[in-house]
Amino acid sequence: MNRYTKIGFGAKEALVTAVIIGSVFFVSSDVKAATVCTFDRDLQMGVVGEDVRCLQQYLNANGFVITTTGGGAPGKETTEFKTLTEAALIKWQQANKLSPASGYFGPRSQAVYKSLVQGTTPKPVVLGAATSTTVDISQDALLKKVEELKAQLLGSAVVSNTTKTTTNDSDVSDQLKDVTKSLRDAEEEVADNDDADDYEDALDSLADARDDFFTAVLAYLAGDDSDAEDALDNVEDSIEDALDAVGASSEASEAEDLIDEVDDAIDEAEDEIDAADEDGKATSDAEDILDEAKDVLDEAKTALDDEDYEDALELAEEAEDLVNDAIDAIGSKGTDVEDELDDARDELDDLRDEVDAAEDDGENMDDAQDYLDEADDLLDDAEDAIDDGDEDEAEDLIEEALDLIADAEDQL
Repeated sequence: MNRYTKIGFGAKEALVTAVIIGSVFFVSSDVKAATVCTFDRDLQMGVVGEDVRCLQQYLNANGFVITTTGGGAPGKETTEFKTLTEAALIKWQQANKLSPASGYFGPRSQAVYKSLVQGTTPKPVVLGAATSTTVDISQDALLKKVEELKAQLLGSAVVSNTTKTTTNDSDVSDQLKDVTKSLRDAEEEVADNDDADDYEDALDSLADARDDFFTAVLAYLAGDDSDAEDALDNVEDSIEDALDAVGASSEASEAEDLIDEVDDAIDEAEDEIDAADEDGKATSDAEDILDEAKDVLDEAKTALDDEDYEDALELAEEAEDLVNDAIDAIGSKGTDVEDELDDARDELDDLRDEVDAAEDDGENMDDAQDYLDEADDLLDDAEDAIDDGDEDEAEDLIEEALDLIADAEDQL
């Protein structure tokens, strides 16, 4: 008797829970009471053994006929896994919504097989089958069933020498939902990478993940949210191990890694901007952009903490782009300074026309012309400063030139 049985978690409830948990991962077809096989290895094209014969007998007995004549036909099953066996297995996998339906009889297919031959009450059905007993196995519906069963169990539970520690119930429920999806996705990812060198390690990690998932559901049903949360954390760790083993990674891992990379990139960009500033280069635009990158990265970290991994990844990528923009902006021409230079030149040209007109009228405009010539030289220097990326120097030169233009205007 385990500690969950002590609070009234009996055989009936355990059976219902097993059906619910099994449904989270498996969609089943109608099962005929026929051959029951024991598999201690994965089966695929080319393998030979009595377990292959047993698989053929099971498929033939359940409507996925290997062939109608010759070796592999009902009553003439063989020990060889060849193309006809693979084709029949693919049809069985498709009927049970296993993806990918590759004809590889590995851990996921074997788990579905076991659920079919052992769990005939309540009778499982094909997803979407036209029958009045079709079960809604959507994620939300299944989790709702878990919630309902939990309420029933806790309503009639007799607690004996059991201490329940409770966290935020909705947090655990949300984590349960997220982990369910993550585990499904991880199983598909691992199956898609069955040629990886560490594929077997990935399968072991997935097996650990499933065990911890079942433990988490049982703890959650028992009202022990703290243990449920710990078990779900273990599931997430095992999922990461499985994905790493086949060279894949989850959004959570990708987001976390990218956030760390961008953090380091920001530190490096700050050093580069400080060095540029000491060299007299324009850095105001770069500093502003880098500040924006920091703000966006903070948002990414918040999203990661909230387990919104997709947003975290997108925000981290945006922050990375901003860091690159900040570096590119070091010493670049400032649009505002260029506009100021153009305005100053326009003002100088307009005033020179007025001074020339005054000279044509016989007035002495020598001082005014000197001021304008000096201002013209300063604006040329300002343009050179912009080209060198020194916006601060350019702004100072433009300001001096405008003062001289004003002095020239006073001579009119």
